Amino acid sequence: RIIPDILDELCSQVNDYDLGKTDRNRGLARLLADLMQSAFTFDSLKLSIPAIQNDFSYYRRTLPRMIKSQDGAIASNVIPHDVSNQMSLFYAYHNPMVKTVVDSASQFAKDSRNEQLVLDCISALAAGSFNTVKQGKADGPESERLCVLVLATCCILYDWISPLGISSAQSSIDAKAVLEMVSEHTLADDIPADKVVLANCKTLR
Repeated sequence: RIIPDILDELCSQVNDYDLGKTDRNRGLARLLADLMQSAFTFDSLKLSIPAIQNDFSYYRRTLPRMIKSQDGAIASNVIPHDVSNQMSLFYAYHNPMVKTVVDSASQFAKDSRNEQLVLDCISALAAGSFNTVKQGKADGPESERLCVLVLATCCILYDWISPLGISSAQSSIDAKAVLEMVSEHTLADDIPADKVVLANCKTLR
């Protein structure tokens, strides 16, 4: 529920001039960005271990024997079949954690019955972060990095929520300008921010 709760609070103030400027809204934007940063880090780690899906498939094949094991310690710690099935589906995606965040945000936009309001909120946060970095108004390196992270998060969410995507002419986020600006910054595992955005967007290539 945390992603919908954050977006719901931000969207309730999307028409306020101070969206993204008050301490509360900055805190919410930071929380959203930190969640996405954790997703970036997890997915980067998953990609660095290409054998993980094969290893998990082997584990699932051994489940019947483990369940019947005479060793109580083994039998009692076996993952239930329904959970292992869910884990298998989860790991099937190249970016499972980012997909989880995106799916949660997309479902919120759908349930809210006001998709445009959600997109306006995301666009407002992106614009604030973009201008802060471009105009050199960040308080320091850490503040600038946070703005880049918020910007990357907004681009990815916008691309998946918008029916036309972020690369369309109707997009309120200038994807090309964003990619050019964030290319000098890094996110998870020192990967260039523009590559992180490209790897997790639906329409941007």
